[in-house]
Amino acid sequence: MATSSAAFKSREDHRKQLELEEARKAGLAPAEVDEDGKEINPHIPQFMSAAPWHLNAERPGLKHQRKWKSDPNYTKSWYDRGTKIFQAEKYRKGACENCGAMTHDAKSCIERPRKKRAKWTNMHIAPDEKIETFELDYDGKRDRWNGYDPSTYARVIERYEARYEAKDEARRKYLKQQQLKNLEEKNSKIEGEGEGGEVSDEGDALKLVESKQMELSKIERRVRTTGGGSTGSVRNLRIREDIAKYLFNLDCNSTYYDPKSRSMREDPLPDADP
Repeated sequence: MATSSAAFKSREDHRKQLELEEARKAGLAPAEVDEDGKEINPHIPQFMSAAPWHLNAERPGLKHQRKWKSDPNYTKSWYDRGTKIFQAEKYRKGACENCGAMTHDAKSCIERPRKKRAKWTNMHIAPDEKIETFELDYDGKRDRWNGYDPSTYARVIERYEARYEAKDEARRKYLKQQQLKNLEEKNSKIEGEGEGGEVSDEGDALKLVESKQMELSKIERRVRTTGGGSTGSVRNLRIREDIAKYLFNLDCNSTYYDPKSRSMREDPLPDADP
């Protein structure tokens, strides 16, 4: 009854408490202090600052919200793979019946089951493994590359280089065979032409080149038809030696040239003899 009467607040006390909270939020009253003497932000709601009943807190605060567990000694190291610590000469009581190591039993032995176990032969006793326990943090438990040795990647590079060199050697060999094959076919073809008939002279080659040039310079005008559209085609290919119209006169004030549409709307040489 005493506790319930102490926790009970009258309407007047409740109104005063609300006014005090509003004054603290406005900065007119000093902020509330917790058990450790730290100020509590007045904008923090009551359900966060009020401690649970089972903590028996005398005053409100944020101590119950903080991390109460001490940080363990997390480590970044990893297990020494394949490390052995001690190798006995005789079988010891409690050791693995298969290999004779003390660090595991026969059920979890990873060695091939022997025909005659080490318990009965007292020979070829396997060394004890190095057993380590680490306290890893959240990221350390889920790190895929934890304990990875970067020097082992040199084997991957060596394997790739050996494979690449083998491929390159095979490619060079194949290209050399193809070149030899093409040369043999060309030589046999020339020998066959020399025996069968005469080789075409340079005059025929020149005539062929001239005829091709005439075809390229040929211009066919479009002819409009009565039904609309046009027939024919225009093949007017400009040779490389031709100069563009806007390069005849490089004076900036001579003509109007629109670089976007590449159109020249005036004569580049108005004073020249037509």
